[in-house]
Amino acid sequence: MKVFAARLVGPQAPYIVLGLSLALTLVATAYVAFVARAPGWHPAAILLVGVAVSGALFAISRAGRSARVKAVAELDEAQAALARHGARLRILHEIDRAVAAEESPEKVAGGVIQPLRELLGVPRAIVNMFDLAKGEVEWLAAAGRRRTHVGPGVRYSMRLMGDVQALKQGEPQVIDTRALPPGPEADALLTSGVELYMAVPMIAGGELIGAISFGGPRGPFPREQVSIAMEVATQLAIAIMQARLYGRVKRHAEELEARVGERTRELETANKELEAFSYSVSHDLRAPLRHIDGFSQILLDTYQDKLDEAGRKHLGTVRNAAKRMSDLIDALLELSRVSRAELRRGPVNLSDVARAAIGELQAGEPERSVRWEIEDHLTAEGDARLVRVVIDNLLGNAWKFTSKSPEPRIAFGAEQHDGVPAYFVRDNGAGFDMAYAAKLFRPFQRLHGESEFPGTGIGLATVHRIVTRHGGRAWAEGAVRGGATFFFTLKAPSSAARR
Repeated sequence: MKVFAARLVGPQAPYIVLGLSLALTLVATAYVAFVARAPGWHPAAILLVGVAVSGALFAISRAGRSARVKAVAELDEAQAALARHGARLRILHEIDRAVAAEESPEKVAGGVIQPLRELLGVPRAIVNMFDLAKGEVEWLAAAGRRRTHVGPGVRYSMRLMGDVQALKQGEPQVIDTRALPPGPEADALLTSGVELYMAVPMIAGGELIGAISFGGPRGPFPREQVSIAMEVATQLAIAIMQARLYGRVKRHAEELEARVGERTRELETANKELEAFSYSVSHDLRAPLRHIDGFSQILLDTYQDKLDEAGRKHLGTVRNAAKRMSDLIDALLELSRVSRAELRRGPVNLSDVARAAIGELQAGEPERSVRWEIEDHLTAEGDARLVRVVIDNLLGNAWKFTSKSPEPRIAFGAEQHDGVPAYFVRDNGAGFDMAYAAKLFRPFQRLHGESEFPGTGIGLATVHRIVTRHGGRAWAEGAVRGGATFFFTLKAPSSAARR
């Protein structure tokens, strides 16, 4: 029964239907003739009708069979097209995955060349990279029926790629292998069964970087085959260019890292040398100063009765000069220290730091009466130790330059400048001429005489160095005998604020 059912839907189905119909017609005709027992027209009529019906059933069966065959063929073609589309998408997905994984151009091409060859249905497919300056082509990846080659090494002339100018315009080139000049390349192609091949350009950013070549026996290249090759060539060109750019960026980053490491080592060496110099300054220069000051004191104590007033005055000048030199050494060492110290950022309560500095100033001169205005709850991000040096210097300057004011006032607060808080120390002291404001933060630059307001001229330079290391800036506003305001920030203004 199974065999009979299979035949009913197979190629013999129309003939089986015809045979059965004719058999039934003959049986019916014989039966009518037997029943009638006499000649008449009835058996002939039944025979004619049966033959007509059999012919009609045969035609219907053949038409149905043709329709079924056509439907099956269309279904098979649709399934094959769907399979090719799936393979196409897998190749494109593999290219995207390789780009996302930041793989090398060799790995990008090597991961898709064999699936591409199988999808194109050709004996050989190659990803070629062009060296237009040398007029040469180099394999990036190649696939045959038996093996896959990945990586550069095989090189040959650009003439094997057809018209290069046409490739630059995005036009695929069809090359007849037998028309190529005799040589090992043509022989290898013919040996692998490639009599005709196509070169599909790979263009990225308007630059021709290579081509996908594929081929086989003689015959036209189907439109779908060419479309697949061009789509893959476009995506592969973009992927290879991105892989190259990533490689360059990675190498550049490694070079920068190496330079940073070298610079760090140089800085470490310089810091060690600077530390050695600071040690020398601190110890080797202080010894002569101590001798000068000590022997001057001995002269004053031992030979006081033998010295006149001018002699004692001169020895006092020598001792004062030695003390000032010692103070300058201390200031320079402090400036060097804050320049080299590692920043340890954290939250700093500036109001508390200012109050602590004020307490020390008042303790040093308890007889002075100064009106203080300290804004509460001022906080910032910075190195607490270095920020204390900034505030100590600025409040110490305000304390010094208000010493001759009848009602001295010193304020510490904050204002907004360029979108960031600018902290300030304001006083009503001696002030300065704004024409010389640019000199204030330079070492040893003083706008007042030593006899009027003593100092080393290093304090504001130290403030500027610390603030700059925090990414901020320092500036001042003032007027002669009209007081001064010194501002500083501990971070740079935002780009939006600068605009």
